Amino acid sequence: MTPLPSVRSSFTPSYPRQTTHRGLAMCIVVGMLLMASNTGAADEESVGARPAALGGWFPPSDFYPRYIANPLRPQNALSVLWLADTEIPDTGTARTALRLGGSLGIYRWSPPDQPDLGWQLTFEGGFAGQFDLSHSWDNTGWDGFYGLYLSRMLTPEFGFRFGSQHNSSHIGDEYSLRTGRQRIHYTREEAVVGAAWTFRPKWTAYSELGWGNGIAGSMTFQLESGLQFISERRYWKGRASRYVALDLRTYEETDWSTRATAQAGYWIPVANRNPVHRIAFEVGTGRSVMGQFLWENETWVGVGWYYDW
Repeated sequence: MTPLPSVRSSFTPSYPRQTTHRGLAMCIVVGMLLMASNTGAADEESVGARPAALGGWFPPSDFYPRYIANPLRPQNALSVLWLADTEIPDTGTARTALRLGGSLGIYRWSPPDQPDLGWQLTFEGGFAGQFDLSHSWDNTGWDGFYGLYLSRMLTPEFGFRFGSQHNSSHIGDEYSLRTGRQRIHYTREEAVVGAAWTFRPKWTAYSELGWGNGIAGSMTFQLESGLQFISERRYWKGRASRYVALDLRTYEETDWSTRATAQAGYWIPVANRNPVHRIAFEVGTGRSVMGQFLWENETWVGVGWYYDW
């Protein structure tokens, strides 16, 4: 593969502020309020009428499936990465990756006696940074992101979501001082729509399309797809499952550069609630996870602990 050119440190584009994500977020909030009012109206129906729809704030469990192997998804994780190849100049071959964040269900509306169907409004937010073990654990770069999503599960196996998400990337201060490379203004705000399907019955496939502004304010697409498997709980006295997950993401803004990441390990739920521990190996190749280095490619392997909530 012919390496893509590096972004010059003098590149400091300016662009008009986009409002697509605000309008979509407002639509989601209005929809949530309508669902709440519908639930209230149903509760006032007379005795003997059709059972009222179920509505509740802050549901305790998952609704729409998580994209497990996506490294820019809100989660808590601490892992060690070994770089087989990197185009980022003046960096070592070993890093730690720190990820913080989570997913908060705000409101769920479900049909009577069917809590796995219906609608749910969810907020997600997180941080993902990498630290260079060859240079005194200096921070190389980090991304902060958040999103608001409205999910719709048509059956327990199939659903979709749409929403608005934001990703702001930053260069590490120590790396910038050591190399002279300056931060580029890369803040991607986009509208997304995705669908997920669980089949056979432990496999899940998903795909999601995003459209928004990123480098230099250009409006571009990005496409994410993946496949994941979670077994029955039959390990560690029935407390754990095995899992494998693959995530692919390609970006129009960098000439359709692609990043592929995969994980394999143990999936350890916390009772029957939303949180899940994972112990896993991770491999990845393609466009850097750090937005400041969107033109550079990397290949890595890693091992770590992950915690979703």
